Amino acid sequence: MDNKSYTFRGRRWGKKEIELIKDIIKEKKYRTAISRKVCEIINWRQTNGRLKDAACREVLRRMDKQGLINLPLANPYSLKFKTPGSRGIRPRDKWKDAFRLNQELVEADLEEIHLEIVNNGVSRNLWEYIIDKYHYLGYKRPVGARVLYLIHSNERVVACIGFASAVLKLNLRDKWIGWTIEQRQRNLHLVINNVRFLILPWVRVRNLASRILSTASKEVQKDWESFYGYKPVLIETFVDIGKFMGTSYKAANWICLGRTKGKGRCGMKYFIHNRPKDIYVYPLCKNYLRILRCY
Repeated sequence: MDNKSYTFRGRRWGKKEIELIKDIIKEKKYRTAISRKVCEIINWRQTNGRLKDAACREVLRRMDKQGLINLPLANPYSLKFKTPGSRGIRPRDKWKDAFRLNQELVEADLEEIHLEIVNNGVSRNLWEYIIDKYHYLGYKRPVGARVLYLIHSNERVVACIGFASAVLKLNLRDKWIGWTIEQRQRNLHLVINNVRFLILPWVRVRNLASRILSTASKEVQKDWESFYGYKPVLIETFVDIGKFMGTSYKAANWICLGRTKGKGRCGMKYFIHNRPKDIYVYPLCKNYLRILRCY
């Protein structure tokens, strides 16, 4: 192998790191054990100190695909439950007989809404099931940190919303913040992404979406700190202009940064999908730009 280095998940991997991974592969039989060992040795951790285990496995799969390493085959027991295009058991199939949602039409204003943080198996399974069945993008397990909510009114689920780690590179956002590559690498964890937002189709209440966004934006900062030990200062999201107008985000005072060019990324390769999206951001504190630009 030459001295060429590679960049995966925002981290540079040179000959030394790749040789280290090869040695670990000789010792360990399973991919999870390999990724954990790699993270421990190179001290690749989240801000809260947890290993970046899932991110490391993604890096290993990319290296394997490019012929840089030879990973052992994935656990055949886990492959038994996989379906094409999924990341694990499809929540819709697994839980289709477990949940019975009240689908009675709701049109009257809701006096009170309550955000339930998803922090156990039952609530997580319900959140995944609802998103997979009713959200147009379906369910995909986020890589990295996440905070998810079920929204209730009078003990009835009316909506779901989820936040996860920010997109690694986003030109419109990065130019708007005005940070350098080094500043982005240091402070990107302070930006989170509103990855899913769904109001159940039989709930048709005026201004409910903007109300949920406003409430969730206040709750997620302290809940994120409770989970991960730090407070995010900015939220980003993408709005598919072929399906939505972004009215709820505008009403909740989110800032529209502009429109993407309809490109996507699979691994390290970019492709044209011709589905441009508007990018919105929402600051969570007054001095967010100063914080994001600091070294």
